[in-house]
Amino acid sequence: MADEGNLKSFLKKITPNATKAVLKGFIMFLLTYLLPTLVVEALLPYGSPFGLPSEYTTLLYAFSAIVVFFTVVTELFSGTILQHAFSIGRAIVLIVYFIYALNGGIFTSTFQIPEQPQAIHVLADLRAFLAMLIFVNLLGFAKAMLEAISFLSGKAELE
Repeated sequence: MADEGNLKSFLKKITPNATKAVLKGFIMFLLTYLLPTLVVEALLPYGSPFGLPSEYTTLLYAFSAIVVFFTVVTELFSGTILQHAFSIGRAIVLIVYFIYALNGGIFTSTFQIPEQPQAIHVLADLRAFLAMLIFVNLLGFAKAMLEAISFLSGKAELE
């Protein structure tokens, strides 16, 4: 009987966080996967030979999965030190992801246009853009570290 009471109190405690986590995860899924896919499909004519190459589609899946996972987990553990640990982890994982996805800042691609004998080679130096992405995530890392320190010092003061 006591276990039933503990279970009910636990469910009452976790239900708001779980609901917020599912809602935020769904919104992040819409923003990071569904919306970009719909925009690409809307901009390209139907049956177009041009499309998002499979390696970029895989990167889009991975980015969406990373963002949704860390959004849900951070919200589930809100109010605990794990929230801040997952925020720090998100910043680190996104830095590594952007370095990998942008190939260290040098973008190269080859496109073959149908009915054209030659392929088009594209080379873009995106190191400045990559540096900005890394800097923004380093700010997120620093913010999460300071929030974790503040959280722990608040806990220490209460004791």
